[in-house]
Amino acid sequence: MTTHVEMADFSRPLAIDTVPASGRSFRIAANTDERRGLARRFGLLAVDALAAEGMVQPRQRARRFRVSGQLRADVVQQCVVTLEPVAARLDVPFERVYGIDVADEWGDAPALGEEVVMTLADDPELPEPVVGGMIDLGEVAAQELALVLDPYPRRPDAAFSEFTVTADDGDDDDARRPFAALATIRNETKQKG
Repeated sequence: MTTHVEMADFSRPLAIDTVPASGRSFRIAANTDERRGLARRFGLLAVDALAAEGMVQPRQRARRFRVSGQLRADVVQQCVVTLEPVAARLDVPFERVYGIDVADEWGDAPALGEEVVMTLADDPELPEPVVGGMIDLGEVAAQELALVLDPYPRRPDAAFSEFTVTADDGDDDDARRPFAALATIRNETKQKG
């Protein structure tokens, strides 16, 4: 039986059985093709640089693994106002915990339609599962990148000047109607058409 495994845009698998008790440092960087794939994946104009470095440390008799480090990236997003490119330099710390047999600790998956009540676990670090004896450090970096991207990138000089509505003295009938500006635009569009 074969299974199809989709390759990640940026994959740097680390076998957990190669991590010594003292921990293992890492330094990874995405190449040009990987950066293009990440840009497509996250809807970015470009990922000009992406690198991460840090440490993987075993804990709880190698049942848990703490992955911590620093993510650095240069990205180009699209301004939500002008649609022009907005460049950003990201330099952020990250930390994650992975665990062996995490699914066993959390119990069986609920049956379809069964009510599920979520509670905080006894383990405050809520580990992610180690899959196939590996932690993919590239995917860790990619996910951290997704978490720190600006959801509404905007150029500093961007403004909605064409749609600004102001009230001069408060007596103007249009100033009391918040959608008056939209009605004016609609009427102008109809007249042009």
